[in-house]
Amino acid sequence: MLRGVPQGSVLGPYLFSLYVHPLLNLLNSFAGVTADMYADDLSIIVKGRSREEAIPTTNMVLKKLHAWSQENGLAINPSKCEAAWFTLSTHTESDYYREGKWPLVVAGCKIPVMTMGASRTTKLLGMDLDPRLTLNVAASKQCAATSQRISQLRCIAHKEVGPSPHDLRTFVIGYGASKLRYGSELIWAAATDSAKNEMQKTYATLARIVSGVPSTVDPESALLGANMPPLHVLCLRARLSIFENTRACQMDWMRRPPPEPPPRAGFRISPLSRDELYAFVDAYTKDYGTTQSSPREERFFRSSIPPWFAASAHRVTIGVEIPIDPSITDEEELIREKRRVSEEALALHSHRSWILATDGGVDVPKSAGVGILLSFLNLSEIIEKASINCGARP
Repeated sequence: MLRGVPQGSVLGPYLFSLYVHPLLNLLNSFAGVTADMYADDLSIIVKGRSREEAIPTTNMVLKKLHAWSQENGLAINPSKCEAAWFTLSTHTESDYYREGKWPLVVAGCKIPVMTMGASRTTKLLGMDLDPRLTLNVAASKQCAATSQRISQLRCIAHKEVGPSPHDLRTFVIGYGASKLRYGSELIWAAATDSAKNEMQKTYATLARIVSGVPSTVDPESALLGANMPPLHVLCLRARLSIFENTRACQMDWMRRPPPEPPPRAGFRISPLSRDELYAFVDAYTKDYGTTQSSPREERFFRSSIPPWFAASAHRVTIGVEIPIDPSITDEEELIREKRRVSEEALALHSHRSWILATDGGVDVPKSAGVGILLSFLNLSEIIEKASINCGARP
């Protein structure tokens, strides 16, 4: 094999990254030019004080790109190339008049330069960019694309002749939710509440397909029935992984003491604590003007993230083991005994707010399980034995 790697191979992405690394060094060597790649998608940013100044510089860079690709046996697909002009004055008559003029030239093909906001949107890695970079357009188009897949999923979601609930859930998450969640870690930080609500409604529809409930069922019940976490939890978790992956790509692991091993096959960096994560994010984003007080990041940094939209996230669910009579063997009598000892235990806390919660993990007939939601954490000494319950709120 002289060049090229089989698609889907394990070493393919690594070999390709090593192969095109000189190209990135070449493009980034020009003044005012920044190039980056994700897989085989190349993005080039050229800075200029005017369109007339930036376009000739870009054409020069594209000539170098075309020459390098020919020398190294790589082909450029002009039909997939797009060019956008980002400027503060995107709504002036001159921008509309000059749109489409002075195109870029790639491998002999002309690529029109579109002004952001003047005409159709421009895509970056499959996501539509709008003039204000709110990513609302990307969220709406992903919801529309997911709705097409929802129609297909409904055709196979038959209780009698369809797949099992577990297989259906796996297929819905892999085929439907994956389309909706593409780029959600960025969309959730920039999109407006209306766009997020549209994504949550689409996600709830996917959950209803899995749980087999009608469209009148509320989203939270559908998510619980489908055993699917809320969309906002998945998006925020994905945003956390961005910072964790960025930290993992740094070389500071060489300065860490053992037992942290150096990167190798199967290496995964240890999870970050909340304080360490925020300290790292502050230091990393300082040069880019993104801080905790930034409007885009304020919701991510400062608001609580309660699971299942729990109204009181500061409360803690604890479980109490209460001994019961081990000689009881009758099932109905055992249920009555469990209810009696549970009511007696809860009577001591009648002046506190509480709810019953159980995950079915009660060891019978040795003990009965009671879940109490206390209002104050400093009163835990009243209970002799307690354990944290991280399950969903009933």
